[in-house]
Amino acid sequence: MRALVAIDPNAACGGLTLRLSGAGIPFDSAEIDDVPAFLQAYDYDVLLLPMHDPSARLATLRHAGITVAAVGAGAAHAALLNLGADDAVAPGCDADELVARLRAVVRRERGHASSELWAGAAELHLRRMEVVHGLTVALTTKECAILEPLFMRCGAVHPKASTVNHINGAPDGPALRTLDVIVCKLRKKLAAWRARLGGDGVG
Repeated sequence: MRALVAIDPNAACGGLTLRLSGAGIPFDSAEIDDVPAFLQAYDYDVLLLPMHDPSARLATLRHAGITVAAVGAGAAHAALLNLGADDAVAPGCDADELVARLRAVVRRERGHASSELWAGAAELHLRRMEVVHGLTVALTTKECAILEPLFMRCGAVHPKASTVNHINGAPDGPALRTLDVIVCKLRKKLAAWRARLGGDGVG
């Protein structure tokens, strides 16, 4: 999951970017007027929208097809949802709740009802960061981030630059080489898993 956080100087963000960073969720930040340009240039799973007055922006952003999690105090949640937000979170919600709600809204948008994703007989547990198919393989944060879109969009082509963009927001240079290293380690881990299963694991 990769998020875009809109910056509105008149809105209370409640340290949202610090909580995303602490949870290992890759994200970019953009001034509210620059958000449409960021959405055109990069592929985001969700927009986190803390705004003083979201009514004018929400309709436009939802029309553009982006998943929006709006930020507002308790009584404002219903209004934000009625305006078109896919979810609404409180500025002061803790990191676990924030990440869980963002992941849930992205899963629903992709047609997945739970935090367990399936590809054939293999199951990816996002919350526990492990993949299960007869045996359980523990994953690092980056490995889980690589597998997440593959499980969410089985059969789709995932270019390397798009994968880098998804996991850390840097589409070239050292980030591509880092991705090669992570994928190499992940393949070795899954190959050992397949060997223990007698060759019946997923490809």
